[in-house]
Amino acid sequence: MLQVENISCRFGGLVALDNVSLEVKKKELVGLMGPNGAGKTTLFNIITGFISPTSGKVYLKGEDITNLPPHLITRRGLARTFQNVRVFEHLNVLQNVEVAVPEGERVGLLSALFPTSSSRHIKRYVKDRAYECLKLLGLESFAKKDATSLTFGQQRLLGIARAIASNPKILLLDEPSAGLNQNETFFLSSAIKRICREGTSIFIIEHDIDMLMDVAQRIIVLDRGKKIAEGTPDKVREEELVLQAYFGRRRRCLA
Repeated sequence: MLQVENISCRFGGLVALDNVSLEVKKKELVGLMGPNGAGKTTLFNIITGFISPTSGKVYLKGEDITNLPPHLITRRGLARTFQNVRVFEHLNVLQNVEVAVPEGERVGLLSALFPTSSSRHIKRYVKDRAYECLKLLGLESFAKKDATSLTFGQQRLLGIARAIASNPKILLLDEPSAGLNQNETFFLSSAIKRICREGTSIFIIEHDIDMLMDVAQRIIVLDRGKKIAEGTPDKVREEELVLQAYFGRRRRCLA
């Protein structure tokens, strides 16, 4: 589904990523972890076209998408969320998700002013799809509220619902649990597992190690721009390089 081949990225004299290769398979849930400054978000930004790599290639379903603009990458089936929360302030919660449903593009201005049977059917589908995504994240009761009235954690869940609404083949989540309370984190973990079971590949950056160990089938670890470990959660817990990267000294396990 997603292949990253020998990606390096330099900002002046700073090496953000150094010859990183990885893959995410169909219906696979892969975690990406590492200390602050490891290069995780830089890697996401390269995959999604927000910055260009110094060298290396990114492939989506076998197609070279390196340096494609973000909107074209999204149209090819890759969606992402960001660390910073972004909502459309002039729209309510449901409308914030409706704008991401692909079929909504087929309802033009004339159809909105003079609705036909076909356009009404599409608008109904868009609304139903958006509500389904809200329900998956436990936000359905806020559908008619202003997006700005949500808490920070709820807005973060809203961003994930909007990403899901675009029907991605692969979803990149950048620290989705940051700012969430225990109940919201539970909904998020359950939703992530369900999304993957239903056919969407997921690549997730997460600092909540317990959550990542629970949801991920496989984990990749970066440190100082290099991939230092890869394997099942149980295997990664015991990797000495991972322990040293996180704690700077020997420890028995990540718990």
